[in-house]
Amino acid sequence: MWILATVLGIFLFFALLLAIPVDVTFRVEKSTDFKSRVRVRWLFGLIGKDISGEKKKRKGNIKPLLAMLRTRRFPRKLFKFARSTFPLLKVRELKLNLRVGLDDPAETGLFFAIIGPMMVYIRSLPSLDIQVEPDFEGESLRGHFRGDIRACPIQFVGLCVAFALSPTTIRAVKAMVTARRK
Repeated sequence: MWILATVLGIFLFFALLLAIPVDVTFRVEKSTDFKSRVRVRWLFGLIGKDISGEKKKRKGNIKPLLAMLRTRRFPRKLFKFARSTFPLLKVRELKLNLRVGLDDPAETGLFFAIIGPMMVYIRSLPSLDIQVEPDFEGESLRGHFRGDIRACPIQFVGLCVAFALSPTTIRAVKAMVTARRK
């Protein structure tokens, strides 16, 4: 009997900890170098951590991401996941100004055809200022992103597990791993 009470007590303790909101303030900039600063606060500001980083310019491979986005039904699943998690966030400020170009102008057009419907929905939300523009001249990623968000972790557990373990997501991850190995 005492074992059951102990297990139940531990479960309730962790559920209570996950019910305490987490505040995240961030700023990310990318021109030639990548700079980021993230401040995570928990337990009503008593516990906090600064995470900042600066990385040199490096040529990345976007093909694994494109392979993931080309997986059948994955963009729809990702959009549905974002749409269901976004109302759980309390967005105090969110500003994005981004210019994206892929190696091939056709791939850039495909990328914007995929994110276009999502952008129409996102721009209709009141506390967001988001601008994403294509760059058809070559491979590039420039811009800045900053925000202040509050989330209650316990609300995300079920959604994240369902998304991660769905057959569509598993197929998309396999496609990404296969593209990365090539």
